Amino acid sequence: MQKKVASKKSTALAVVDDKSMEALREFYPVETGYQAILLPRLSFVSQDKTEESGTGKNKKITVVTAAGTFFTERQGENEVENAEGKMVKEWLKEEIGESIEGIILYNRKQLKYYDQKTEEFTSSPVYDTEDEVIPLWKDKVEVARGTPKELKAKYQYTDAEGKVKTRLEENRILYILYEGEVHQLNLRGSSMFSFLTWSKKLMPPAYLTEMSSEPMQKGDIAWNKMTFTVVRPLTKKEMEDVIAKGKEIKTGIAIQKAAFASNTAEVIKADKKFNDF
Repeated sequence: MQKKVASKKSTALAVVDDKSMEALREFYPVETGYQAILLPRLSFVSQDKTEESGTGKNKKITVVTAAGTFFTERQGENEVENAEGKMVKEWLKEEIGESIEGIILYNRKQLKYYDQKTEEFTSSPVYDTEDEVIPLWKDKVEVARGTPKELKAKYQYTDAEGKVKTRLEENRILYILYEGEVHQLNLRGSSMFSFLTWSKKLMPPAYLTEMSSEPMQKGDIAWNKMTFTVVRPLTKKEMEDVIAKGKEIKTGIAIQKAAFASNTAEVIKADKKFNDF
């Protein structure tokens, strides 16, 4: 039950004044980590989520969440037991609908890989530039360290068609101002490439953007790909608020990176002292 976009906003772009655009460029990464703050999240269901009931001829498959549905997720006050038996604050999920409108303030990157055979996750911190030296973690243990390019090379393989690929998938992390609050949205696959193609044409923080989706099909696989459409340029007051928010985000990232680097240096120093003993 793939959902279709009900309507499209105009893609015509109004001119944003040069002074405001220059201020936006100071913080928005045109080309594209560590993050201690747990922002509320925006999530997107790319494929139908179903439930089975009954057996044999009476077996029924019911779509409980349709592809193309957006949700908000935020950390609540109550604690629940996680898979490791630890008590953690629960995440509360609320359905939004088939589309949302917000301002894309910032975008970052993260490397991820899920091994289906071992059911293990490998991931990096969130990072910003290709020259950063970052660690890779698997099961909370560092397994490699290097630039994104170097790390991807460690996980290269050749597919059935003879193409060289990497198992480390590059995801995008968007910071979106939604209903007056900064949310985090993780993008991967076709939705991520949809964003990258769209964002090359404009400066995203200068516009109110509609995020919706469109159905896709490849063989027997059906899914919804996110789409991005300009609703309108921001007003002068909105632009001032966005510039302030963007500078706050950039300052926060710098502080977090400095703290992370300092902590890493202390660990290396302690390891060296131990090894020299």
